[in-house]
Amino acid sequence: MRTLVFIPAWNEEDSVTGVIAGVRQCLPDADVLVIDDGSTDGTAAQARAAGALVASLPFNQGVGAAQQTGYIYALREGYDICAQTDGDGQHPPQELARVVAQVRDGDADMAVGSRYLDPDIAEAGDYRASPMRGLGIRMFRAIVSASTHQRFTDTTSGLRALNRRAMALFGERLSSEFADVEALQRAVHQGLRVKEIPVRMLPRAGGDSFLNPARSLYYIYKTLVVLLAGHVRPRGSNSGSQ
Repeated sequence: MRTLVFIPAWNEEDSVTGVIAGVRQCLPDADVLVIDDGSTDGTAAQARAAGALVASLPFNQGVGAAQQTGYIYALREGYDICAQTDGDGQHPPQELARVVAQVRDGDADMAVGSRYLDPDIAEAGDYRASPMRGLGIRMFRAIVSASTHQRFTDTTSGLRALNRRAMALFGERLSSEFADVEALQRAVHQGLRVKEIPVRMLPRAGGDSFLNPARSLYYIYKTLVVLLAGHVRPRGSNSGSQ
């Protein structure tokens, strides 16, 4: 099955080369696309030097826009599976391969790697969320789980794989700021089979997160509004635009 792995990246020149190498080691038959979301550093140049395809957005538009670019490209180029992993090196490539296998084997339309489904697999030195982010994660998973009647543990995970049915859903519409969280809610409401599997997550390999404490609080507020709107939207409704 033709597989595309895309890597949304914003100012990740220190880590993107290692991420590309890891993907190629664990998924040697997959094509790799780096979506440069308006970076101001050498992210795009490093990705090209590593031999990846590169799509450069003209300015920073948010992770949802980068992800939607990946889905649209995968659909237009005829890929059977589309997977995503972050450009900061936090997702071990072998975990990405496990997530892809769930879709390849037909166990899910959309598979998500969860840091919290099985805490026992975490090792010393693995990623730990800050108190503010931890609060947001707990709130998001409570609302998404209640809204979908399906238990979710890691609604902000950027480690995912999708088949063409799921690609088509998000290629048509995806929130620019709240893509990871809102996508789970929409996927279940549209009747997709969504499955979490336990994965490890590492600290950032380089660069800095765009979320500081103030931005984290604002992000939590805005995401809650989006989730509540999605909760009251009739199931099966896929109207609207990005």
